[in-house]
Amino acid sequence: MGLPGTGIYTPAEAATLLHERSETVRRWAFGYRRTRAAGPAVHPPLIRTDLPEIEGERALTFVELVELLYIRAFHTAGASWREIREAATVSARLFTSEHPFALRQVYVDPGRVLYAAVQNADGSKSFIRLRGHGQHELPALVKPYLDQLDFDLNDVASRWWPLGRHGGIVIDPAFSFGAPLVEEVGIRARTLADACHAEHAAHGEKTVEHVAWLYEVSPRHVETALAFQRWLKAA
Repeated sequence: MGLPGTGIYTPAEAATLLHERSETVRRWAFGYRRTRAAGPAVHPPLIRTDLPEIEGERALTFVELVELLYIRAFHTAGASWREIREAATVSARLFTSEHPFALRQVYVDPGRVLYAAVQNADGSKSFIRLRGHGQHELPALVKPYLDQLDFDLNDVASRWWPLGRHGGIVIDPAFSFGAPLVEEVGIRARTLADACHAEHAAHGEKTVEHVAWLYEVSPRHVETALAFQRWLKAA
């Protein structure tokens, strides 16, 4: 299933990064069926996924992970599932994209309304409310809901800084299949954190310095990896 440059995440891995339940991520990404007295109700996925199912296992790409990040943010901001589904449909049509929630142009305002920014012929921007046929509106306050992402030349999310741009951890699908890295040294955060756990019994308070010596990095890089592990568990 390894596809260079896409990033590969199991639903459980995506759930950990998103601070969500694995079952919730599966429902958002792959849909689900619920049995009711009137018969089964089918709930379609909120995003389109590209990777095939292999031996009953499903996985997500980096772009799909970012879409779920947006969906979680919209839901946390108070948008209903109906509004999110409609916004996905309108923005997919507006930008001719199969992954509209991974685009730079998608916004949410404090009033829970989802918008997209479009470029006018004169270079100015208009904001389109992602409902129905997409009505032009200019809200009093519109801002990117997420500022932890880098975008490529096509305005598609290309890297995610889960601790913020100064947190030292980057998720880049072009490296290590999208595993979280300590950005300055390019080492998986989990590698350094696991090494600390393995060496702690022998080195105690000097564990960070010892692991830094083993991997030829600064102790602050090891501390960054440990901070990220704590963040993952803080959901």
